[in-house]
Amino acid sequence: MGDNPDKTKPAYKREDSSGSSAAGHLDSTGFSMAKHIDRLFPSASSLDNVDVAAANTGHRLHAVKQEIRRQLRAQSDSHQQQTQSIEATKAAIGELYTRISEMKAKAQTSERMVFDITQDIKALDFAKRNLSQATATMRRLQLLVSGVGQLRQFKEQKKYGEAARLLPAIAGLREGFAEHMGVRAIARLDDEAAGLQRSLGSMAFQEVQRGFDAQGLLVGDAELMHQACLCCAGTEEQTRVKDLYCELQLRAYVAIFQIGDDVSQLENVSRRYAWLRRILRNYAEEHAPAFPDAWRMGEELSRRFAHTTRDHLSETMATRDIDVGHLTAALADTLAFEAQCDKKFGIVQRNGAAVYESSGAPAESFVGSVSCAFEPYMAVFISGEQAKFEALVRRFRSEPGDDDPSLNVLASSTDLLYQFRESLRQCAALSTGQAMADLAQVFAQSLSNYARSVLVHALPRISSTTTAPLDALRRACLVANTADYCASAAAQLEQKIIEKVDGPLREQVTFAASREALLSAINSSIGALVGGVDAMCAPALAALTDAPWHDVQTVGDQSEYVLLIASAIEAATSVARVSLSGPRYFRSYCDKLASRISERYMTAIVQCKRISEIGAEQLLLDAQALKSVLLRVPSIGADDDSQPPPTYARIVAQGVGRIEALLKAILVPTDPADALVGRFLLLFPAAPRDVFRHVLSLKGVKPADHPAYLRVLQAHQRQTQLDKQSEVDKQSEVDKKDQLDKPSQITSDVPVAAVPSAYATPDPRSSSMPVHVTGRAPASAPLVSRTSAGRANEHSRFGSTAEHSAHLSPSTHHAGQSQTTFQSTTYANMPDPLGITSGPSASNEQCSDIDAQSPVLASLAANATATRTKINENLRKFMSTMRRP
Repeated sequence: MGDNPDKTKPAYKREDSSGSSAAGHLDSTGFSMAKHIDRLFPSASSLDNVDVAAANTGHRLHAVKQEIRRQLRAQSDSHQQQTQSIEATKAAIGELYTRISEMKAKAQTSERMVFDITQDIKALDFAKRNLSQATATMRRLQLLVSGVGQLRQFKEQKKYGEAARLLPAIAGLREGFAEHMGVRAIARLDDEAAGLQRSLGSMAFQEVQRGFDAQGLLVGDAELMHQACLCCAGTEEQTRVKDLYCELQLRAYVAIFQIGDDVSQLENVSRRYAWLRRILRNYAEEHAPAFPDAWRMGEELSRRFAHTTRDHLSETMATRDIDVGHLTAALADTLAFEAQCDKKFGIVQRNGAAVYESSGAPAESFVGSVSCAFEPYMAVFISGEQAKFEALVRRFRSEPGDDDPSLNVLASSTDLLYQFRESLRQCAALSTGQAMADLAQVFAQSLSNYARSVLVHALPRISSTTTAPLDALRRACLVANTADYCASAAAQLEQKIIEKVDGPLREQVTFAASREALLSAINSSIGALVGGVDAMCAPALAALTDAPWHDVQTVGDQSEYVLLIASAIEAATSVARVSLSGPRYFRSYCDKLASRISERYMTAIVQCKRISEIGAEQLLLDAQALKSVLLRVPSIGADDDSQPPPTYARIVAQGVGRIEALLKAILVPTDPADALVGRFLLLFPAAPRDVFRHVLSLKGVKPADHPAYLRVLQAHQRQTQLDKQSEVDKQSEVDKKDQLDKPSQITSDVPVAAVPSAYATPDPRSSSMPVHVTGRAPASAPLVSRTSAGRANEHSRFGSTAEHSAHLSPSTHHAGQSQTTFQSTTYANMPDPLGITSGPSASNEQCSDIDAQSPVLASLAANATATRTKINENLRKFMSTMRRP
């Protein structure tokens, strides 16, 4: 009994500590009574302290109740304090509102006081402003009354100068009373001022009218007329004065240049402008003081003259036949006159607009004021230019003329282009509208005619009897250079016309047709050049044809005709190298020359009577020598002996290759016919009948025997077609079998089950070993789910490695293919140990997933893995056995 306190004291402390630590568990939302009891009594011996634990729990309950009562009291006290704070806040807000209301009332009172004060000030301000306006109006009215009185006095005394100075002031005063026209006195005064101004203007016009007689001569006082004109400024009387003066001055002009008289024709248009210059000179000397400078009376007179002249010329050209020379001369004089008028009166172009040079004020240019009358009749000018160029081309064709040796082109081309330049300059001075676009078409047509009628006609006709073939070749090169020069000039001319012609007409300017004609002339020139070389080689090729090739006994050095061809080619190419201006034309010449010489050489061989095998060997040697000559053509006359361009070398190789193929066919004996035909088909896979007949003729086979050889050729062709078809069929079978032998790519979760031996398809070429089916399983083959039961069934069916190996068989391939494919019909997804097949396999990761599901599945997966390892080992042994000799 004495030991009990010692034994229970530690237990009490543990319970106390556990009780204190359990406070957090009792306060938590996820409290569990079972866990709490397990924590208090972890063992059977701790049940002795139940009383202590109960006492502690009671104390804990009492402490919690005390804490709840304390929190309730504190919350009640806090609510009372909050209520008192709210009441105090409401009282403060009420006091603040009262003070704000008092301040607002005081502000309204102050506003009313300020308004009363400002009303008196505003009334005084209005009164002052109205008084100032009334004073100013009365002062202006006094000035208007005084001005009208003075104007009436100046009118009666005809003091136009003083009246002119007074009129602007009266006009300004009248504008100030526009709002007071309701006052009768002011309205009467305004009407009186307007009447005086009109009356004064009428008197001024009459004064100017009295100052000139019927012939337009000045008979009055120029100073008095000047003052009278000032009185008319800004009124309709100013227009009447201008019309009067211009009519008086142009009356004589209209009388002299009456429509229908000889003096009014186009050839006399310069006399019109001379008459105006005399009138303007008379105006500057005598009449200018009578008019204000601001009126620009000289410019107005010139503008009226321009309009009258435009109408006269339009009517004259519409009723009379127009001569091209007179039209161009008249238009040139007119354009010069318009430019002189702009210069005389200081009119310039700035930012696309006409302005006066001195002040910058807008102005109306004289350009086009008279020349616009010529625009509808510019077709006559274009027709004249076209006729001129056509005559020029005809003259160049009939009279070639002497060409300058220092030039690399025909002299006629420079003459033609010079005429083009002069015609364009003249047209640009006359018009940049539709006439210039039409002239561009005339230029293009003239260039095309020049290319066809002059350049192509100037090409030499070289034959084997030509005395100076090299001079003729130089002439052909000269024509090619001329055509190239004209094509370049045409491009520049087109660009220049596009820059000068008006914007909407630029699309009409094109020299495409003329450039095509000139390029055609260049091609004809190069063709004539190559034809000349062909003519120079004609004697040598004729010697080749006439040589007795069937009597040749030995093969020696290259034949003499090859040297003749080489010398002719070298001489002609040297001339072409020096004479042709463009390297691209020399390259074209080389390409065409190689093709032409190869064709001519082939033709010369075909025209031979008979060629023996030794003669064919000699011709092969000559063909190689000719090939060397042709390969040196691009470097003849050059500074360095470089390799020929690849394109040119290909042309030479193709041309000479056809010749060599023909000669190699001739080398084959005619007996047996199969050998000749076989060799011919190797050289000419297309088996052209005409070439085969040429071979037979050159070998001396009689025409009566040709059908027999042709039948052999036909039989060989038929056999060749059958062989090709057989190869195609065999290849199709191989492709089909490869497609069947290709492993199936199974992507579904349900694999193809093992194929029984009854579905195995035996190889017809190997009956000793069955061949499995590597494609899809037959429709009757069962599908096994990839589960533990499926794997167990598979393992039970093919438990031993020997039994499983019976289902593995080599897949033999077509002859010529040594690779052998093996595949298991049971484990379609098993990885191939030899790395031959490429089908998908079940990886170790899948097994690990099975192991994670249950221990039973894990054991089944382990058994399947062990079985798969044994199968792989058996496969390796089987393959090593198959590879042994």
